[in-house]
Amino acid sequence: MPDSIKFEITAYSDNSFQSQVGQPYVVKYNPTTIDHTFGIEYDQNQASGSSGTENKYLHTKPETFKIELLFDKTYVAMDDDTDYIIADEIALFKTAVFDYNGDTHRPNYVKLAWGDVIFKGQVSDIDINYSVFSTDGKALKATVNVTFTEVQNIQERIAEENNSSPDLTHIITIREGDTLPKLCNDIYSDPSYYMKVARVNNLNSFRDLKAGDRIILPPLDR
Repeated sequence: MPDSIKFEITAYSDNSFQSQVGQPYVVKYNPTTIDHTFGIEYDQNQASGSSGTENKYLHTKPETFKIELLFDKTYVAMDDDTDYIIADEIALFKTAVFDYNGDTHRPNYVKLAWGDVIFKGQVSDIDINYSVFSTDGKALKATVNVTFTEVQNIQERIAEENNSSPDLTHIITIREGDTLPKLCNDIYSDPSYYMKVARVNNLNSFRDLKAGDRIILPPLDR
């Protein structure tokens, strides 16, 4: 019988998932449950003089992906894997998904892969529960619950949402020659919104734009 496919976590330094960091981390015991959550955010402000609310679409929330991983030394005796040390395994796992990357000044991006399951994101929470210990205080069993939040680069998000509507939140990467009035004209069909956009982005001047900066153009009342 062929070996079963193992759940694999690969770290990347960039959100286009091209620059791999180290070797993939392969779990010893595949997760038994996966919680994959999707969400939409609406503006539910009540209109003046109205007794009800209208759910106005704002944006699709990033997906979340929750898994429970088992680290268990008590099973290892069956396959005589004496090198399997819980603390070391959890440290390797945390290095891939959680630890700060000094080169990029943030945690790594990660791709989760297991059969038909593919998810790209960054870790947001890790909860470790130790339940069995040796007589010298070393952990023999741990359950690790991990939550990942979806990461998409701006090109993927625009392609998915056909993101040309002024009712959606836009995250724009500044290119040479871009100005706030020009961007506001592109999104809102009105360049005069540049002062509102500058305030949203805490810009002291609407001219404070540099190529490579990312700014938010939110839905605005017009």
